[in-house]
Amino acid sequence: MSAPATSEEAGTRALSCYTANLARYLLRDAPDALDAIAGSVHLAVRVDEDSLAMSHHAAPLHEMPPDGTLAHASAATGEAALAAVCEELERHGQVVVAASSAALPWSVARPEDSAPHLLLVDGRDHRGWHVVDDFAALLPEGRQEPFEGRLDDAALVSAMTPAGSRPEHRLRDEHLFGVPVPPPPADRYRWFVLDPTGHRSPGLPDGWRTGADAIGALGEFWGALGEHPGRARFLDDVWAASQHHTFRYARLLHTRHPSDQDAETFRTACAAWRDLPMALHFAVRSAERGRSRPAVVKATFGHLLAVESAARRVIGNYGYLSET
Repeated sequence: MSAPATSEEAGTRALSCYTANLARYLLRDAPDALDAIAGSVHLAVRVDEDSLAMSHHAAPLHEMPPDGTLAHASAATGEAALAAVCEELERHGQVVVAASSAALPWSVARPEDSAPHLLLVDGRDHRGWHVVDDFAALLPEGRQEPFEGRLDDAALVSAMTPAGSRPEHRLRDEHLFGVPVPPPPADRYRWFVLDPTGHRSPGLPDGWRTGADAIGALGEFWGALGEHPGRARFLDDVWAASQHHTFRYARLLHTRHPSDQDAETFRTACAAWRDLPMALHFAVRSAERGRSRPAVVKATFGHLLAVESAARRVIGNYGYLSET
């Protein structure tokens, strides 16, 4: 019998560096936001040569706030960004801001590994800005712990300072809500505003592979690591998919009380997603030593496809999205 999902895997801290703090933002006005996010989790991929774009949410997260739609905003200077963040904070009491992971005082990330990150700012007084970061993970550099505390103006500007953006980072920024929403230029300070007149997204355009087809596409993409070592830069995208799917099953198990048989099916799928990043990390390290492991990759994705297909056959009975 597979190991049961833990309660921590069903909360905000089980989510990615984008979604964890979006969830905190949503929870203030929508107590069922975690269930909505869990129900939105899907897998969609777009492969273009050595480029991999991934969508993790079928229901766009920026459309979940009850009073509007989250939209990108940006400024050329830190001073202008802080003024605008302050205005949004006064209007709505909380603001999601874009940050660079290595610039966070509590981050274990190395400067050369800095990546886009989201933070929640939910207060300001004479002591500074009150900031929440619910992201937690075991990273190569060590355990990343959540943070809740105060930052002064200089520290918040430093956290929000654009640190450049590699192509894979731009793809993540564009699809952080689950559908394409082009972000501002990478050299600008960024945050999000709640737009009461925001338009609804038409969804993913043509060219995306979903469901079982997406798992097959990932197997093909990672199976060719020996000939395409640059694909290793997309490991974090698969890690995010692993986090989201593990969270989905954990949330289902904690809130929907499935039958014993279905619960075991969901636990088995949860375990396969949880183990996926480690298996790919092993494949990447082996390829770097000149010993690619296409058979291991094929077997990993074959197992994932089998257990995920079994879970999808019954997951619709519990009100969750079932992709074929």
